[in-house]
Amino acid sequence: MKRLKISISIQILVFTLLVVFLPAGSILLLKTYEKQQLSSLESSLVQQGRIFAASLSEDFSKENADRILKNMNQRFDARIRILDKSGNLISDSSRSSAEKVSEKSSESHSSEEKTEQKKDETPERSLIYRVLSFPFRMYRKFFRPPAIDVYDSADFYSNKTVYDGREIQAALDGRYGAITRISSGDQISVTLYSAIPVLKDDKVIGAVLVSRSTYKILQNLYELRRDIARIFLWSFLLIIAVTIFFYFRISHPLKKLSKEAQNCTDRQGHLVKEKLTGADRNDEIGELSRSFSSLLKKLADRIRFTESFSADLSHEFKNPLAAIRLSAELMQNENTSEEAQKKCSAITDEVSHLEMLLGGVRKLSQIDSDDFEKELIPLDLFLENISKRIQMRYEDKTISCSLHCEKRKIEIDPELLDRMTENLLENAVSFGNKILVESKVISVGKKDFYRISIQDDGPGISKENEKKIFDRFYSTRKNKNNHSGLGLSLVKAVCENAGGNIQVSKSPVLGGACFTVTLPVS
Repeated sequence: MKRLKISISIQILVFTLLVVFLPAGSILLLKTYEKQQLSSLESSLVQQGRIFAASLSEDFSKENADRILKNMNQRFDARIRILDKSGNLISDSSRSSAEKVSEKSSESHSSEEKTEQKKDETPERSLIYRVLSFPFRMYRKFFRPPAIDVYDSADFYSNKTVYDGREIQAALDGRYGAITRISSGDQISVTLYSAIPVLKDDKVIGAVLVSRSTYKILQNLYELRRDIARIFLWSFLLIIAVTIFFYFRISHPLKKLSKEAQNCTDRQGHLVKEKLTGADRNDEIGELSRSFSSLLKKLADRIRFTESFSADLSHEFKNPLAAIRLSAELMQNENTSEEAQKKCSAITDEVSHLEMLLGGVRKLSQIDSDDFEKELIPLDLFLENISKRIQMRYEDKTISCSLHCEKRKIEIDPELLDRMTENLLENAVSFGNKILVESKVISVGKKDFYRISIQDDGPGISKENEKKIFDRFYSTRKNKNNHSGLGLSLVKAVCENAGGNIQVSKSPVLGGACFTVTLPVS
């Protein structure tokens, strides 16, 4: 199973976001808190109602009810109404304190609370609350719409002398009655109504109706949500700062180190950078950078040793091979026998083959070392001249040119271009009789390239050999005495050194092999 590729930056961001959303998760606990507060409010209403019902059970009269309410001196947090067994209102706790206040105002909150409400902005109307609660409100609106319940308004008993609500009917039947109604006024809340029967000798003689708005509870919840929103906002800003810090301290240096490690070599594989950035840091990234730098230095030393060894080996083999050739030629001149002549000739041929191999290896080492001076060369003129030169060697072959680069020049070492073109032409004339040399300028994206193709009418290159023919010492020829097997590998090395590439395919014109070289326009 393939593992997911997740960058360190994303991992840090996910972790920090999980941390910052912990305060937001506490908002879910407010639902439980709200339920507990409403339950406590209802229990308080029931207890107050039962106390009043017990106080009125012996003397159920308007005078006694008014006296009890007066003696409490408005020290109660709910509205208390006393009803007779017919549902008629005989006493009301709000009359002595605000007789002129309408039923609508008394069911919501006092005028003093309204004045304070106007002075101070309510929590639910604050900017931070409205902004951060927007996703929750949209979620509730489109995905979790409220259940369709029909609630009466708290104005249900306005201007009524006979109370006939469902909770009153339950109380007058000897049962506990409770109901919820939408609070009136500008507040967003509900009003809880609890009705408790007044019993005497197990008979219902009246009812006590206790009601209170949940406005204060909701305001407390709004304040809690606002405070949590503030904590969330500050935490989010802090997390952003921490994430940016870790990005520039960890993730960005690692990306930079990775990019430098990938670009520490050029197109030919030569090391161009041995010391990576971050080595002066005193942490794990610095340790990693120093380890990479040490590895690159050892690798560079090894490459230099290998290149030097290859050049020295080619040079040291040159003199012994020259001595062997001279000795073979002297022996060939001194011995007139046919057998001796053949043996000396075989030695001379093998020495020539070895010298050819060493020359090719030395040339490859030179190309790999990139020790060349580039010049601006008229490409078409160069191809035309080298084609004529090869044509003079092989008079029985036909070499034609189709050049379309006009007077454009290519910036390259002339020796490399000569070696590359000559090797391709030599390879073509060794397999075919008709050779076609083409040149033109092509555009790939916003860049221009020279495309040089050399085609022949030979047998072509099989699919399985299209990649192998560029390997060093690989050859499909049966007679390898006059060929080192390094010609096409030299061509490939020259192309890569110049920033281009080479491909082989079937010739669309002559039917044989088609070698296409693509080089960038300077």
